Amino acid sequence: MPQTRTQPALAKSLANDLIANMADVVMVVTYPGFELIYANAAGHEQLAFILGRSDLAGLNLRSALDKSVIDRWNEYFDRTLATGSCDQLHTGVKGRSWHLRLQREPRQGPCTAITITATDMTALASVRDQLQNSDLHYRTLFETMSTGVVYHQADGRVIRVNPAAEAILGYKEADMIGWSPLRSKWDVIREDGSVFAGAEHPIMEVVRTGIGVDNQLLGIPHPDGRRRWIRLSGRPVRRTAGDAVENLVVCFQDVTEQQELRQQTIAQMRQLDRALEQTLLAMAEMIEMRDPYTAGHQQNVAQLADRIAREMGLGEDRCRMIRLAALVHDIGKNAIPIDLLVKPTGLSPLEFDMVKQHVEAGYHVLSRIEFAQPVADIMRQHHERLDGSGYPHGLAGDQILLEARILAVADTVDAMVNHRPYRAARGMPATLALLEQSAGAHYDPDVVAAFKRTVQAG
Repeated sequence: MPQTRTQPALAKSLANDLIANMADVVMVVTYPGFELIYANAAGHEQLAFILGRSDLAGLNLRSALDKSVIDRWNEYFDRTLATGSCDQLHTGVKGRSWHLRLQREPRQGPCTAITITATDMTALASVRDQLQNSDLHYRTLFETMSTGVVYHQADGRVIRVNPAAEAILGYKEADMIGWSPLRSKWDVIREDGSVFAGAEHPIMEVVRTGIGVDNQLLGIPHPDGRRRWIRLSGRPVRRTAGDAVENLVVCFQDVTEQQELRQQTIAQMRQLDRALEQTLLAMAEMIEMRDPYTAGHQQNVAQLADRIAREMGLGEDRCRMIRLAALVHDIGKNAIPIDLLVKPTGLSPLEFDMVKQHVEAGYHVLSRIEFAQPVADIMRQHHERLDGSGYPHGLAGDQILLEARILAVADTVDAMVNHRPYRAARGMPATLALLEQSAGAHYDPDVVAAFKRTVQAG
């Protein structure tokens, strides 16, 4: 597009308007007289505020300056005349911070004027001071906190380590710079003793997913040869949400003493559990020695109840309680006359009432063993029925523990498929048919269905 004669004038007018209304101070003084010949609106406002006058016509800027600052301004002017320009941070009235730029005009030859521009940096300086103070506080916290802190690059390599982390890990920061969880120095294990493969390390999980992790228990090697246990949390560091991960920050605490105490407690509990199991096995053998017709019955029931419980998805602890309860579910029969237990004909109502007392007798024995209480409760309820027709308390529905409902089915199955003095053994098809017929009334339908699946699975 061809340039018209009015375009340069228009551009010059726009530039003048821009300078006149910009937030920065712009002034021009003559040289050597230092007479103010131009000040934009911001410059006029600042001079009027500093000098306490609004009429600035013919002002000699150098003479008007306060004696407290004249030496500094003379230095700025001298440097400008000598080098052509001067950039300077300046503290003005009421402590305001300014970035000054002075420039001589023209650049070459005798100087006839000096332009002065000033940008108010007070807010920026305040932010800078706050950042410096914040950084000081952060560094103090980083260096004195008892929690171990390690900064990693986005690829997992170490870049910063605080003193607490040095003490926990047993290495100095200088030794750890550049280390990665993928290296053998960071070979760690889980609580169960399995080793974290490199990419499975919690720190590498944060690297891979960009998602933080919390409360991870790790067993780490230590230079003294003793394994340390730490609880670790890690977070990705981004400038803003959605940005790429720039760093990782990992915090951890030494929980070695707590973990060792916990492992000792677990070992002691396992020892007590083994003692309980051996005691109950001894009781079961004693019962079976007294009643040869039920030899092996309690152990058969224990195995079957365990299979049903696992088929129903119960956890290891509940399966174990069911197994132990099954091992001694007939312990109370020691209190029943042997002639009733081996009687080849049916029992009279009075005799049956006597046999039913074996449940409370067994509960009385087991409930005196404090840590066997869950076993006692399960054993006590294994003759209860869903419709309330069972004994000893006529419990119904969900009043009966699920473990007891499982034991009830297992006990019934083993009793029916094996010979008894008063009847011949029944086959598995007849036993399963009876259970399905009684499901919902006497037996839990879910338990019966689980037992059926174990039969079908072989």
